[in-house]
Amino acid sequence: MAAIYGHRWASAYGEAPEREGTLTVAGDTWARGLAGLTPVQIGEGIDRCLASGEPWPPTLPEFRALALGIPALAVVRAEVRPGAPAVSAFTRAVWSRLDGWAYQRADADRADRMLREAYELTREAVMRGEPLPDEPLAAISQQQPERKPPATTEQARAHLARIEAELRGVAA
Repeated sequence: MAAIYGHRWASAYGEAPEREGTLTVAGDTWARGLAGLTPVQIGEGIDRCLASGEPWPPTLPEFRALALGIPALAVVRAEVRPGAPAVSAFTRAVWSRLDGWAYQRADADRADRMLREAYELTREAVMRGEPLPDEPLAAISQQQPERKPPATTEQARAHLARIEAELRGVAA
């Protein structure tokens, strides 16, 4: 991280995570905060730091979120919009914590509060180690109802005549 952020990292967390063979307070805190993450996840967190272009190093919780692949709330907002091309596993987990019926009928402010609350709950769950949902096996396509052409005048008259005849037969 010092190679990415230079003196900003060193001034925040020190030059090295240990001193005289013992972890520093920052080194111990980061070691405990990264416990449970795989080397691949830590590498992905570093890759996301590089890709973000942020000039300041992340805090430990921010880095853990990066390593776990937790997207920003703005990304989730974009993915819950109708017609979004791709929805991440994290967004599917957020959606599972929303009342979809109420969300779709809420005004913009209430919908944003509902989404933010579901996002925070999901973020906390993932940070605690809850797994994200598996990829769906297939997308459910929405079928359009079959459109039948309207009846012609002759067809309508024939149907009315048949109904009329049936009614006369019942009344007789």
